[in-house]
Amino acid sequence: MNLDFKNIINIHKKITDNVKWTETSFSNSISEKIGTDIFFKFENRQYTGAFKVRGSYSKLLSLSDDEKQSGVVAMSAGNHAQGLAFIAKKMNINSNIVMPEGTPFTKIRRTKNFGGNVIIHGSSLGESYEYVQKLINERGYTEVHPYNDLNVIAGQGTISYEMLSDCNDIDILLVPVGGGGLIAGCSLAAKAMNQNIKVIGIESELYPSLTNIMFNKKIKCKGSTLAEGIAVSEIGQIPMSFIKNFVDNVITVSDKSIERAIAMLAEHEKVVVEGAGATGLAALIQNSQKFKGKKVGVILCGGNIDSKVLSSILMRDLVRSGQVTTLTITMPDKPGQLQIISKICADEGANVLEVEHSRFAMDLSASVAKLNITIETQNSEHLKKIIQEIERNDLPVEIEGLV
Repeated sequence: MNLDFKNIINIHKKITDNVKWTETSFSNSISEKIGTDIFFKFENRQYTGAFKVRGSYSKLLSLSDDEKQSGVVAMSAGNHAQGLAFIAKKMNINSNIVMPEGTPFTKIRRTKNFGGNVIIHGSSLGESYEYVQKLINERGYTEVHPYNDLNVIAGQGTISYEMLSDCNDIDILLVPVGGGGLIAGCSLAAKAMNQNIKVIGIESELYPSLTNIMFNKKIKCKGSTLAEGIAVSEIGQIPMSFIKNFVDNVITVSDKSIERAIAMLAEHEKVVVEGAGATGLAALIQNSQKFKGKKVGVILCGGNIDSKVLSSILMRDLVRSGQVTTLTITMPDKPGQLQIISKICADEGANVLEVEHSRFAMDLSASVAKLNITIETQNSEHLKKIIQEIERNDLPVEIEGLV
């Protein structure tokens, strides 16, 4: 298969029965906040919560009747597993997903619910992939690789086709980069539709695999990142053959910026986005001056984030903005001191969330007590005013929990 833009258009026509043409829309509030015109492609609203179903569907459509009858296999611990399981069930094809030991139960359960036969094997993704090859040899399955496959790349390229069909005056397209399948297909389609558009890949700074290639570096890819969906150590050879021709640049982003982007999307767009999906906005947060005066397209490639992680991110953002803060106050151990604090909070309109009063901390004098009080305020200025009022009463304040 020689992949070109016509292939992507043809694939798009074939997959629309089970793949959403997801919305592309201008974000007024985030554009004002960043200082750049931003257009989001909401792939987090796909049926499986991520874009992966596009490439899987494209691959399954290319199979012969015998291959469909034999079934397919893939290694994945995330969105690829769910996308393949979903579309294989729609096509009555047996899908087998090899996941490493320690894969979160939620991902296993969701993959099973979409119709996949989950096989837990191996202590790492590498060992799981080795088992995939064994199953192919023993049972005749066809592999559906998450990115190193022309048919998969063609399916992912339908995202750009939709996005630029809806908004063709975008100057810059920001695309998350893991193994390279998404940016390979999207860059091919984008350049075919608008030769002046700049395509920039976005990577986690802990997994700069494309950065290493494009800038001849040897940074190790390792560590735990919020963007686990793109935590890939090597770009696939097939995607790289397109990336070198159609991708203009690559930027790495920190987990701190990804965290802020997830919280910003929840607050302003009322959408849930996973770490990989938030990397484009994270790049804008980190490099806002580079994109001034440009129209920037951002692909929100997925929304499958663990609820505990999302809860933590949103709470940390409230702490960061000064809206939720724990104050540690050292006070004389005598009646009426707690009343002073509660009256200040009430008078200033702060909401008390939690109070912990201790007389027995060994780092304190026997004549004083320690109060840990968590309060909700309007913003950092409101918080500062409350702290100043407490300190006017000769009660020293320490702030805990600021990120």
